[in-house]
Amino acid sequence: MSEKDKSKVNTQTKHLPKDAQVIMSIMKEVGITEYEPRVMNQLLEFTYRYVTCVLDDARVFANHAKKKSIDLDDVRLAVQMQLDKSFTSPPPREVLLEIARVKNVNPLPLIKPHCGLRLPP
Repeated sequence: MSEKDKSKVNTQTKHLPKDAQVIMSIMKEVGITEYEPRVMNQLLEFTYRYVTCVLDDARVFANHAKKKSIDLDDVRLAVQMQLDKSFTSPPPREVLLEIARVKNVNPLPLIKPHCGLRLPP
């Protein structure tokens, strides 16, 4: 990249909101250097919506506890509730192994020796 291109990128970066600059630096740290400009808008929108929801929930929890301000415990609870509501985690390994063991007790059907497309059972 030439000096002219670098100065152009730096000038464009300075005109971005601080949040966008932080997201760009995170993406750069994880090795994402090429992306469409709309990606930045999408990530900013997701971040703003997520933080707004967490803070709204934390405010509700603080009001329920009759506190005048939000504290760390309210935010932690709100984050945990948001994780439980929005993001799913895979089942534990032991559960998957048990399901696989039960399913794999039955052998697969034999392949018929005729012509044509072979489809799974």
